[in-house]
Amino acid sequence: MRYTRASWHRPYGRATGQAEEGLGFGFGDGEAAGEIEGTVFWANYPRRREDGVWTPNLRGLVTTLGGEEILVAIHGQSVEEAAPGRRRAILARVELTTEEESYRWLNTSFVIGEGEIDEEREVWWVETYVCVSDRAQGPPAIGAEPPERFRR
Repeated sequence: MRYTRASWHRPYGRATGQAEEGLGFGFGDGEAAGEIEGTVFWANYPRRREDGVWTPNLRGLVTTLGGEEILVAIHGQSVEEAAPGRRRAILARVELTTEEESYRWLNTSFVIGEGEIDEEREVWWVETYVCVSDRAQGPPAIGAEPPERFRR
């Protein structure tokens, strides 16, 4: 995913010269690859905590190659890496919601993501994983079960 436009602020604590807390807004586009393939259009309104951790708050739309539409929300943490450049590691919960029959199983799936953002280029990626409970006694009573390939 690439930011098309973004604005980052640290407006608090200016009198003391210690502006750690912040917030921002940005939007952009990108591609979805893998189980779901298509384009992504999104907006992010994250907060920067005093400890320097950004908390992504993304909402967007995935349009698959077949024209199906899936809403996406990403909430998590973006932590600065001890690595060359300005990179941050991302851990997040990813919510995918749709009325498209072939993807309705996403509506009740718990999806986690891990990825990274390159702050210099304002480009980021998240690889997602479907979590399936091996403790539940039966399949979901609402929605649809994830495909068998996720229950291994």
